Amino acid sequence: MWKVFGSLLVLSLVSVSLISAETWEENPHEVVLIRNTRGADKDTCKYDKSNWSECDPNTHMKNRTLTLKKGNPATCEATKSISRKCKKACRYEKGTWSQCSGASDMTRVDMLKEANSDANCEKSRTMTKKCKSKNTSRKNKSNNGQRRGRN
Repeated sequence: MWKVFGSLLVLSLVSVSLISAETWEENPHEVVLIRNTRGADKDTCKYDKSNWSECDPNTHMKNRTLTLKKGNPATCEATKSISRKCKKACRYEKGTWSQCSGASDMTRVDMLKEANSDANCEKSRTMTKKCKSKNTSRKNKSNNGQRRGRN
């Protein structure tokens, strides 16, 4: 039974593909050209980049000006201004967290990375955070915090 069904399926697929192949006719006198342009015809704008300005302490941004070097002045902007965030002035190597103290706090001392930091940065900084309570474990809402198979 399955062999007959499979044979019919294969025959129907072959006949459909033959019918669709017959409807496609290629004209030998027609020439189809497909051309991919890779920027050869595009009007490109090239810019000279100025150096980045010093970091503005109020906005924490630095600026750069781009001046048109090559391109059509009618379609390209003569000058552009770019802004971006400054990198953090002080970079620290993170220390390890201490054990929880009596006040349920942990502390960590971070040391300044000299190579990547500003001269005005502190040599070390102390970070604190609250300890996680042992009684705040997750409870399953569907069974009121009980374990599976236990009542």
